[in-house]
Formats: sequence, C-alpha cells, structure tokens
Amino acid sequence: MTPPYNPKELRLVLIICALVTGVGFIDTTALNVAMPFIQTDLKASATDTYWVIEIYLLGLATLMMAAGALGDSLGRRRPLRWGVMAFALTSIGCALSTSASMLIFFRGLQGIAAALMVPASLALINASFAPEDRGAAIGKWSALVSLTIPLGPLIGGVAVDLLSWQAVFWVNIPICFIVLWLMRGLRTPPYEPPETVPLDIAGSIAITIALGLITWALMEAGRAGAFGIAEWQLLFGGLVMIFVFIWIEMKSKSPMIPPYLLTNRRFVVVNLHTGLLFAGFQSSMFFLSFLLIQSYGYGATAAGAAALPVSILVTLLSRKAGSWTSRHGPKGILAASSLCIAAAFYWVSLTDGHYWQSLFLPMVLLGFGVAGFAAPITTVAMVSAGAGRDGLASGVNNAVARIGPLLGIAALGYFMALDFEATILNKPDFAALPDFAQIYISQHLNELGGMTFPQIWPEDVRMQASALVAQEFASTVKSSLNLCAMMMIGCLVLCLFYKKSDAVE
Repeated sequence: MTPPYNPKELRLVLIICALVTGVGFIDTTALNVAMPFIQTDLKASATDTYWVIEIYLLGLATLMMAAGALGDSLGRRRPLRWGVMAFALTSIGCALSTSASMLIFFRGLQGIAAALMVPASLALINASFAPEDRGAAIGKWSALVSLTIPLGPLIGGVAVDLLSWQAVFWVNIPICFIVLWLMRGLRTPPYEPPETVPLDIAGSIAITIALGLITWALMEAGRAGAFGIAEWQLLFGGLVMIFVFIWIEMKSKSPMIPPYLLTNRRFVVVNLHTGLLFAGFQSSMFFLSFLLIQSYGYGATAAGAAALPVSILVTLLSRKAGSWTSRHGPKGILAASSLCIAAAFYWVSLTDGHYWQSLFLPMVLLGFGVAGFAAPITTVAMVSAGAGRDGLASGVNNAVARIGPLLGIAALGYFMALDFEATILNKPDFAALPDFAQIYISQHLNELGGMTFPQIWPEDVRMQASALVAQEFASTVKSSLNLCAMMMIGCLVLCLFYKKSDAVE
C-alpha cells in the first residue's frame, strides 16, 4: 500500500471526480433543453431525437461494467485519463455534426468515452479514502457535483438563445482539459486493490447486443406506430441475448457480474432501485423539456431555469443526506425521496404551464426528493459488491443508472407515439381542419410536438393546427409523467428491503 493521501490530495480527488461526473451532468441536462431546437434545426423525427440520447446511454450503460472491471485491472487513473481525452474529442465531433445521423454516431462514441471515465472517477474516491470516511466523502462529492447541476440547463438555454445548440458540446472541452491538468501529479491511491481482474469481453458483447436490440425494437415500434414482425424479432433477439449473457457470466472465470452477487440482497436491491429510479426520473426530465418548449412556448433559457429549485436544494442537502445515511441507514431517506418525486411528477401532470402559479412548487418538492437519493444510493451501491470490488460496484451501478433511462425513454417514447396518434386523430378540432391539414398531420405524427407547418398555409389554419398539436402533445407528456410517478411508487416498495447496515462495508 502507498501512504495515505494528505488532506490536500483528498480535496484534489474530490474536485477531479466532481468535475468528471459534472461534465456528464452538464452535457446531459444541457442537451435536454437543446433537443427540441436540434430537432428543428436538423429536421429530425421524434425517434431521431430519442436516438441522440439513447445511443449515448447504450454505449455508456453496456460498456460501463467492463470499464469498472478495467479500473480494477489497470488502476483508477489510466482509464480515467483515457475517458476524459476521448470525451473531449467526441464532443468536438458532436458539435460539428450537420445531420441527425452524424450526431447520433458521435453521441454513441461519446457514450463509450463516458463509460471509461465515470466508473473510474467514483472508484477513485473509494481507493483514496479510508473505509470509515467514504460515506462522508461521497456526500462531499455529491455536494460538489450538485454545483454543476444548475449549470447544465442554463448553459443549454443560453447557448441556444444566444449562440447555437453546438455550444452545448463545446463547453465540455475546457472542463476536460482542467481535469487532465489536475491529474498530472496524482499518485497511486492508497486503497487501490493490488490484484488485477481480467476483462469479460464476451459478457460485454452479449449485454451490448441485448440492450441494443431491445432499445431498437422499442424505438422503431414507436416510429412505426405499432409492433410489426421486424420489431417483435428484434425484441425477441434482445431477450434471448440476455439469457446468453447470463449463461456467459455463469461459465466465465472472470465474469462482469459474478453470479454470487445475484444472491446478495444488498447488491440486488440497490441496483433494482437505481434502475427503476433513474428510469422514471431521467426519462421524465427529458420529456419535460419538450413539454415546456414545444407545448407551453418557453424559451430555451426559461426552460433551462425551470429546474433551478431542484439544483439549489440538491446543492444544499446532498451532503447532509450522505451523513444521515451513514448514521441511520438508507431506508427512511430513500423512501421519503421516492414519495416526494412521485408526488412532484403527479403534480406537474396537473399543471397548465404557468411557472410561478403551478410549476414552481412541484419543482421544489422534486428538489427535496432528488437531494434525498443521490448520496444515499451511491453510498450503498459502492459497498454492495464487497471489499476490493469498488470498481465492479461502481461500474454495475452506474450502468444500471443508464440502463434505466435507456429503456425508460424507449418505452415511454413508444407509449407517447401511440397515445399522441390515438388522441389527436379523434379530436373534433382535428376533424374541423381542412383536408390538406389533416393529411399533413397524419403524415408527420412521428414528429410529435416538433411538428411544423408550411408557411403557404392560411395563417388561421396554421394557428389552429399548431394549437392542436401543442395541446395534444402536452396531454401525452403528462400521461407519461404519471407513469414515471408509478415507477417511483415501485421504488418506495423496494425501500422496505433495506437494512440500517447497508451503507457500511
């Protein structure tokens, strides 16, 4: 073992890890605000916009477990450096994209880069701090990360309003260079496990194919408006590959997920909880941006600022939530968090779009909920795999946190496509439109709230069609928010399976 880090080195580790995680938050939350404008600028369908998010999550989720094991094999610093450099390069590719297909391609590469750096950053905290100090350290890390959360939506909004959506990606570059500069003198962490762990290449390939096929099936079914033979074949192929992945893990000498962990109550519960929680939370925040901009007419900056109460409360309360978990266990605080988030989503589904009259208080409630889960669930996840396997625990939990919204956005996108078509085509206002307008809307349903209308139409027809699309899209998004609230109720049930000792290694 190397000598323990001194206080200055420990602070440096927290800053590095917070910046690495923070750049991911900024990129994702800023992109949520920018996506409605990207859809218009690149003339993309709703399914294309989902793929911009989904391909990133797919690369991030499916390779993160292998990347976590890579940290266990090569140390925490090398994968982190590689990931940060690759994230900067792929961000440049995203910023220079001139079509939806090009942007989707570079977002996939960006997800692979993020898969290298995100688990390595969390594992670096575990390898740098003594076991008894890790809960508090993760709380401090959460507080630092939360300082970057308000920047994402605001950067996205200001970039779109004053510059362009490409600036959302350009902002990643200086942050990545700062991280690399800070890491230049960082020595070997004192609690880094000495043994190496071989990589599970076959398992990585199998789970990537499985999740890719399932996501593809859901997205294409949403684009087509129903499951056809091709979509059912893709879905079946994905489910088969999940069983292949499980078989590989059972036979492998160095499995990505050791089979014994599947009988570990703490490991199973925290990862089920993480997947369901992020499926509901991140999916809802993605679609909420479209609701505010495309249905309620918010500008980009206003939409970005709408979630400021969430960011402020997370900043103020995350560290306290981490300390509470270390003293009292995760059950109570995670249950309260799930209940607050569920109530906030349901409340938002009842609003009319006026921020101070109807959206501000739900955002405050959502802020209390988010502040209550970030540090506790991370603390439990990092110790769930046992001593010396923090890289594995970090990789699996972070992968699950991305698999949740990966499947959540795909499933909700499919639901929204069906709901939007079923409701708008049966509205009296639709039947009252001229035939040419009805035909046009019927042919562009896959654009959902991003539908635009030819300038050659009479102004009154364009206004009626725009109002109809905005109204029905808002109804569809609100229905999806209710489904997200039900996911949070599922999280509340899972809290019953936690024990007070689950936050201690």
